[in-house]
Amino acid sequence: MERVLNRRAFMLLAVISVFMTVFIVMWSCRDIAGFADYVGINETMLCIPVAWVVALCTAVGYVAYTACMVPLVRSNIFVFRGLLKWMGIYAALSGGLVEELVFRRMLMDWLYWGECGIVIQIFVSGVAFGLVHLSWSLFGGSWRVGMASFLSTTVLGLLLAVVYIIADRNVLPAVMAHIIINIFVEPWLIMNAVESHGVSDEERK
Repeated sequence: MERVLNRRAFMLLAVISVFMTVFIVMWSCRDIAGFADYVGINETMLCIPVAWVVALCTAVGYVAYTACMVPLVRSNIFVFRGLLKWMGIYAALSGGLVEELVFRRMLMDWLYWGECGIVIQIFVSGVAFGLVHLSWSLFGGSWRVGMASFLSTTVLGLLLAVVYIIADRNVLPAVMAHIIINIFVEPWLIMNAVESHGVSDEERK
């Protein structure tokens, strides 16, 4: 059964990672320097120490929360070996970057240019982030898992949106916080969702 869960989790992470990587390549292939600047790799990243501190606190706090709530994450949080874990790290890098560009950089800036206030920007960004993570209910086949993921990731999205505002709209601190979180909780969080769905008798063979 464990091999089946590992295979499911690996394939799911691989699909997500490739999908995210396609977006990264499409964004960056024409102008790598411009893409780096869009991500926040520029002189402003050294002028926002408060944002970096808040981002680090957010990452540490969310990893600790997830470890407390999900036994599989807690028991493997410092495990960095095996193909599945390295696929999780690849997913952490690609997913953390793309999701922050979409939900913070693009969505919040779009709301800003639409003359929405900071509170609305933060709220919409956080809720949209949580709604996307309702997909956990599809991966795990459980609305309980989906709702738990929605609530926790909505809070995370709100915190990362605050980081983005504190960073004066440099998205890099939020990206790094997101990547740090995913590095420690994946692939175990995916495996927990897959495990909640169970394994069919045919797959056990």
